[in-house]
Amino acid sequence: MFLLELSGDRIHSMNPDGSDRKTIVSNCHLPDGVVVDAAAGHIYWTNMGIPSLDDGSIERADLDGANRKIIIPQGVTHTPKQLHLDKESGKLYWSDREGMRVMRANLDGSNVETLVETGRGEKDRRDQTRWCVGITVDPKLGKVYWTQKGPTKGGLAVSAAPTSRSPGARRPQAAPTSRCCSIPCRNPSTSSSIS
Repeated sequence: MFLLELSGDRIHSMNPDGSDRKTIVSNCHLPDGVVVDAAAGHIYWTNMGIPSLDDGSIERADLDGANRKIIIPQGVTHTPKQLHLDKESGKLYWSDREGMRVMRANLDGSNVETLVETGRGEKDRRDQTRWCVGITVDPKLGKVYWTQKGPTKGGLAVSAAPTSRSPGARRPQAAPTSRCCSIPCRNPSTSSSIS
């Protein structure tokens, strides 16, 4: 089991009962999301960074913390939050909170794409309903689902209507709702998988 310690900028591993706890990575930059590829022996995590500095990143290391590598450097993603590993397609998906985007890349960090953009610029960034946070992928249905934050304790989230996948596409303004969002992982103009 892996545990992110946001305030200590560390990642720990331990047994499910909490025993054998050890720090495997330190000096992270506000780690927030984590995903494990046990078969390949890797752990991936997001470093949220300081939102006003646009200094988020994504890193990968071996399960024991060795061979640490930045795969998405600062300046590519603003504030990466939760992430999802789609092992079958060899893609890593994540939500970029203040970047107001849903993004993905190959597992080595190459071929970074913006799949959804919910806003642009400082005015939109002040609207927390545009902030993308949670994410998951359903490869069988070929869809990506994400959540958007909303104001603290506001009981508000935003949903976008399903839309064809086209990197860089902006979503239409949606009505407040508590449903999650989706985007097909297939391009209807070619009917080909985007894996």
